[in-house]
Amino acid sequence: MRKSLGLALLSILLLSGCGTAREWFRSDAEKAAAPIALTPIADARTVQRLWSHSLGEPEAGFGLRQRPALDGNTVYAVTGAGALRAIDLETGTRRWETRLSEVSNRRGWLFWQSRITDGGLHSSVAAGEGLVVVVGRTGAVFAVNANDGSLRWESQASAEVQAAPLIVRGLVVIRSQDGRTVALDAATGERRWSHQRSIPSLSSLGASAPASAVGLVLVGNEDGIVLGLRAEDGAPIWEAMVAEAEGRSELERIADIDGDLAIGANVLFATSVRGVTAAVALASGQLLWTRENGGPNGLELTPTGVLLADKGGTLWSLDRDNGNALWRQDALLRRQPTAAVLAGGLAVVGDVEGYLHWFDPQTGVLRARTRLQSARIVAAPLASPTGVVVAVSEEGRIAAFRVAE
Repeated sequence: MRKSLGLALLSILLLSGCGTAREWFRSDAEKAAAPIALTPIADARTVQRLWSHSLGEPEAGFGLRQRPALDGNTVYAVTGAGALRAIDLETGTRRWETRLSEVSNRRGWLFWQSRITDGGLHSSVAAGEGLVVVVGRTGAVFAVNANDGSLRWESQASAEVQAAPLIVRGLVVIRSQDGRTVALDAATGERRWSHQRSIPSLSSLGASAPASAVGLVLVGNEDGIVLGLRAEDGAPIWEAMVAEAEGRSELERIADIDGDLAIGANVLFATSVRGVTAAVALASGQLLWTRENGGPNGLELTPTGVLLADKGGTLWSLDRDNGNALWRQDALLRRQPTAAVLAGGLAVVGDVEGYLHWFDPQTGVLRARTRLQSARIVAAPLASPTGVVVAVSEEGRIAAFRVAE
């Protein structure tokens, strides 16, 4: 009788999802690798959810690095069915939606290879200069009118594209996984220039989006080097080594620059998966400083600091002038925080359990928290000048938030 009762109680505990019961049966290794438990935030500010939508059930891999684009008062996002959707930032109202498989002029082998009809659109989108540009899984490039979603032109990259395109000064710049950077005419889609760089045989999954400053296109590469290419014709002007590819095996030598670059006061800041962050002079490519604080995600700048999350989940602010640590925050250890973005005087990151965390960019003190859903947020949120934050989970839930004053 006692044995039956004990088994029944144990079954109830396990089936109910009791946290204490789960802890009993977890190994020490599992406990050590688990995300750190969240603690209440003192005097937490209220977070308002403005709107929330489902982008549809994603196919396998759809959620990887899913990041929409924000231009003005419109959010542009890819749905699980492979359509491009325009959403009003403040209200969440759908302005238009275009299924590119229906408007494409390509009906042959190249079109079907892009797998647009299977929801195969790459999840990074770029918007600007009246265009929205999105890239198919195998490199099909689509540019649509930002006002109504009508197709402007199509092109084809030389390989898979992981990074978001760059739209700047009449160019659409695309960096593909074979090491090629291509600039297309924003009006016609015709190729203006191309630059090829050899890449290591093994690299991490992900890529840094091209950036632009002082007449250059700036590209982070799989070999730990940032290239400065002349925007006019793609000619290489300088290169800067952020992280050396060191080690005996190919795995040990992975030094990719996967996070997006940050630019401020004629200095470029980059971080590598090897855990190195560097500052580079834009005019010359000269390395100004490097620090052994870095990670796979991008960077955000404050007036004095460089915000980043390292591989272990520690948030850092490094002095922009010399790389010295201004503060560190360990409240998100092993929670795989995204890159930070500034919003309404605070900075915000997403995490592996679908939480958004707002913190003071000057001190690192946490100020607010909310949850999008239980699925992971894998890409940095978007932030508007009005403080609205937009985030997407890997399961395709998109929502907008604002922290109360």
